[in-house]
Amino acid sequence: MAADIVERNESGQDAHRTSLLEVIEDRNRAMNKKYLVHRLVYISKIRGTNVDRTAVGNHYEQLMKRLGTDYPGSEPITGLMLIYHKHIVHVVETSSDLVLRLIQDLRKMELDEESYVAKSKILVFRTLDIVEHGIEAYDTNESFENLIVEVLTQVLKLGVFLYKQPKLNLKNAMDSLHDKVPEHLPQQSVVHYLLEENDTSMITPQEYIEIYEKPFDTSLESDMVWPIPTRLFPYN
Repeated sequence: MAADIVERNESGQDAHRTSLLEVIEDRNRAMNKKYLVHRLVYISKIRGTNVDRTAVGNHYEQLMKRLGTDYPGSEPITGLMLIYHKHIVHVVETSSDLVLRLIQDLRKMELDEESYVAKSKILVFRTLDIVEHGIEAYDTNESFENLIVEVLTQVLKLGVFLYKQPKLNLKNAMDSLHDKVPEHLPQQSVVHYLLEENDTSMITPQEYIEIYEKPFDTSLESDMVWPIPTRLFPYN
C-alpha cells in the first residue's frame, strides 16, 4: 500500500502541468509575434589612446550581424552609436536576450587587456511601448541624475533627428552632426565624469549580469524563527 502511494506521488511529480506563460508563448509563436522591445543606453571608455575608431565600429557591426544570425527569432537590433576619441555612447533597441548578450560582450572586453573597451556604465535599461515609441519623460531633482537625463535626452533627440532624414541624405547628415545639431551631441567631459563616478544611478555590466543570473531568493520571517511556530496565521 505504501509503495503504491509513493509510486502515485512520483508519477504526479513527473507529470508536466502547462503554465499560463507557456500557453501565451505558444500562442504568440503561432501568431508570429516577437519579443518585447527593450532599450539599453550605455557609455564606455575606449582602452588606450591609439585605438582605431573604425575598428571599434567594425567590431560592433560584426557583433550585431552575428547576434542576428544566432538568434533569428528575436527582435532586430536597432540603435545609434557615437564613437568619440576616448569614449562611446551607445543606444540599442532589441529583445532582452540580445541585450544580455551585448552586456556580456562588454564585460568580456573589460576583462581583456587587448580589447577596445576598458570600462562601461549602463545608464538606462527599460521596456518600450512599441505603440507609443518615442522619447519618454524623465524627471528628477538630483544633480547627478540630471546629467544622466541630459545625456539620454540628447541621444534620443539625435535619434529622432536622424530618423527624419531621407535615406539618401543620411550619410551626409551624420557627417555634419557637429554643424547641424551640436546640442544633441553629449559632451565628452560629461561622459567621462559619469564613467569615473560610482553612483547608484548607474550599474556596471558585471552588476547587470549578476542581477540577471542570480536566482530570486526570499527569506520569510517564519524561516528565521526556531522552533518553527505551529500557528503562522491568526484564527478567529
